[in-house]
Amino acid sequence: MNGFFSENGIITLVETADIGGTSASSGYVSMKGFDRATLYAEIGTWNSGDDLDTLKIQQATDSSGTSAKDLTTSASGGNYDTDNPLDADGDFAYIEIRAEDLDTDNGFTHINVTAAEGGNSGVDNVTLVLLRYGAKYPSKEMAGAASTGSKVYYKSGQ
Repeated sequence: MNGFFSENGIITLVETADIGGTSASSGYVSMKGFDRATLYAEIGTWNSGDDLDTLKIQQATDSSGTSAKDLTTSASGGNYDTDNPLDADGDFAYIEIRAEDLDTDNGFTHINVTAAEGGNSGVDNVTLVLLRYGAKYPSKEMAGAASTGSKVYYKSGQ
């Protein structure tokens, strides 16, 4: 397989979840060997009286979330501007970071993504996708070897 993304990046998906009155997060994943990461969040079925209160990337010193702190912010004028929140089916947001944004001087090497909605007046579905890319050391099938029905890689023209 010779594919740009399969050799240069890894995708982490947080399944579509009803976050009304709660939150959804990915696990903490290492940024070691990657230059950038992008969070893509898309609203699905959503109650019109609610809006996405929090959307952020956090950093930690390991995969268990030790010393977790915000890397991006959810606030008026923040990276995710809560004055103009996502609040309808099909709304989406991208938040991009560079590995150099992490507090590496204090040992922060891992990131996760979090979305939250404080109200619970109905169904509030959100899907989160975290893309880590710009691999410093590209390799074949970074997300794991292909296996039938489990991990499938396809590149047209091959």
